[in-house]
Amino acid sequence: MTINIGLVATCLNTQHIRGMGKYVFELLQQSATESDLRWCAFANNPSIPLIVPETAQVERAVFNFRGDRFHLWEQIGLPWQALKHQVDLLHCTENSLPLWQPKPTVVTLHDTIMWDEPQSSDNTVYLNKILPAALAKCAAIITISESSRHDILARWPSFASKLTTIYHGIASEYFTENVSTPLPTDIQTALAQAPYLLYLGGSMARKRFSWALQVIAHSHHPSLKLVACGFSAEARQQAQADLPAELQGKVCFANFLSDAELRALYRGATAVLYPTLYEGFGFPALEAQASGVPVLFSALGSLRELIGPLAVVLPPNDLDAWLAAVTDVLAMGEHRQKKAEAAQQWAQQFSWSACFVKHLAVYRQVFAQAGGQRR
Repeated sequence: MTINIGLVATCLNTQHIRGMGKYVFELLQQSATESDLRWCAFANNPSIPLIVPETAQVERAVFNFRGDRFHLWEQIGLPWQALKHQVDLLHCTENSLPLWQPKPTVVTLHDTIMWDEPQSSDNTVYLNKILPAALAKCAAIITISESSRHDILARWPSFASKLTTIYHGIASEYFTENVSTPLPTDIQTALAQAPYLLYLGGSMARKRFSWALQVIAHSHHPSLKLVACGFSAEARQQAQADLPAELQGKVCFANFLSDAELRALYRGATAVLYPTLYEGFGFPALEAQASGVPVLFSALGSLRELIGPLAVVLPPNDLDAWLAAVTDVLAMGEHRQKKAEAAQQWAQQFSWSACFVKHLAVYRQVFAQAGGQRR
């Protein structure tokens, strides 16, 4: 029997897929061989593309709904569209879900960050009343690390029976690509063949770009530069303007990078700086090691679960330790290649195909519990 799955795909309703969008795109892509699976992708901006794999069987349902300030697209428009398109179950992939659930509902709760950070008065009722009630009603909750699972159950112990941990994967190109794409011309020009550290995370405070700047400012290696990724055009301009005089010319900001360009940037780096204080799942920690590159981070949140052969684990606020680690990775020599081979093998345990298979098991269980037929 065919299962028709409604999928919240607003993270694919964009010009460029990043972060959460990788996850949703891969769910669709990995499903191509499942002949009994159909998707209906829901998104909210008809003026820009909805990017879905050509190989997947996906119906697009991109619609506006007035009152987005009060989450009405999600709370009313989404369940109404799920009924209209006769889906068998609805998978809300982006941390939130409607309270009205006319169809069996699965949600991916990546982390609990939005409950832990300061809340605006407009969001208090939504976060502390509506979403917990909706989570209590849903058929299944998926999360992406044991760290996130722990945080969810610390807040809502009663969700244990319907909570499943499914790790994200990593693109197969990290293991199969033979020739790296050249770095973008502007980055090549800015680097002028100097060795570089790579920072990923943009301007968000908990990602700690300021810490990466301290590392490069106090580095004992004057030729070393920093390439910073993940900034919007506006944030990039502001960060460039805020650079102290001594770092002008030592820090370059990447524009949007294709996936192939990002992989090339990883592979050319001396090391990756990932000083984030919390992640539900830290893609850069995994991607750096799959690229054969040391990655410096602190064992906080889910990053404790991503300590592989090329992970350099450091206290979050010990600058001397970070500076010493940079010196150490510069001196790794032939030992680095051996670690790179081990790291690539270790990283292959995180596959999108395995991630999809586990999602499919959740879908089939929810479908069966609902009676195995359309309501």
